Amino acid sequence: IGFLAGLLNLIPYVGPLIGAGLGLGIILTTHLQFPEIWNLLGKAGFVFLLAQLVDNLFTQPVIFAGSVKAHPLEIFLLISIAGSLAGITGMMLAIPAYSLLRVVAKEFLSGFKVVQSLTEQL
Repeated sequence: IGFLAGLLNLIPYVGPLIGAGLGLGIILTTHLQFPEIWNLLGKAGFVFLLAQLVDNLFTQPVIFAGSVKAHPLEIFLLISIAGSLAGITGMMLAIPAYSLLRVVAKEFLSGFKVVQSLTEQL
């Protein structure tokens, strides 16, 4: 169940929901005679939620920060602001747009000290 949920996590936004739904569905169908089914479903749902939160708040920003060469907090704030401004589409396009903006700024605006400090890692 965990391996399948991990693979489905690669699909943005709906993958974790599908993985959690499949996992909870398997628990529901295999433990029909279990007297405390709601307790078991609650615990499994909590584990899925906790794993997703750790992945979204800690793991992904660090990975994205390494590939984009930006601080993890910078990536987290970038995705949060883009999400509040443009929703899911903004969240998906935030990192590629930011990377493109940094490269263009480095190539065409490299005379400014602010641009030099923001693009020194590129």
